[in-house]
Amino acid sequence: MSKVIWITGLSASGKTTLASAVTKSLKEKGHPTIMLDGDILRECLDVQKQNSREERRRLAYTYSRFAKMLSSQGVFVVVGTIALFKEIHQWNRENIPGYFEVFLNVPMEELRKRDPKGIYKKFFNGEIKDVAGLDISVDYPSNPHLKINFSKEKTPEIVSKLLLDNFEKFIKDG
Repeated sequence: MSKVIWITGLSASGKTTLASAVTKSLKEKGHPTIMLDGDILRECLDVQKQNSREERRRLAYTYSRFAKMLSSQGVFVVVGTIALFKEIHQWNRENIPGYFEVFLNVPMEELRKRDPKGIYKKFFNGEIKDVAGLDISVDYPSNPHLKINFSKEKTPEIVSKLLLDNFEKFIKDG
C-alpha cells in the first residue's frame, strides 16, 4: 500500500530539508518515492503570486488531490508545504489512504533567524504582506501523527530518523 507523508509548518521550519532527507531514505529502502515541495509546485503550476488565505487554501487542495493521485499509483509521496488549514488536514485524513501528518513546530524567533528566503525580514520591513502565520491566520494541526518541537539539538538527521521510525510504526499498526 502506498502512503503520503504530509510535512507541514511555517516558512523556514525545515519542511524541504526534512522532506528531502525522508525521500532519500525511503528510496534507499527500495520504496518508489516522489517528493512534492510547495515552492516547486507553485512554480510548476505558475501560481507564485497567489498568497491570500483563500488562494493558499485552494492550492493546498490541489496539492492534496495531486498527492492522492500519485499515491494511488503505488508510490510513496512526501509533501513539504505550509498548507496550515484544518479543512485540508481533515480532507487528507478522509480521502488519502495511508496519510501520515507531521507538524514542525518552530518558534517565530527561530524562523526569523533562519529566514532563507528573506520572507520574515521583508514582512517586518513592510515590503510584503500575506505571510502565513503573520498577517494570514493559520490552523495548526490539532492531532498530527507526529509533532516535532524545535530544539537546537535536533539535527536534520535526528529529525528524519524520528519521522521514519514513527512512520514505520504507523505502517505496522495499520
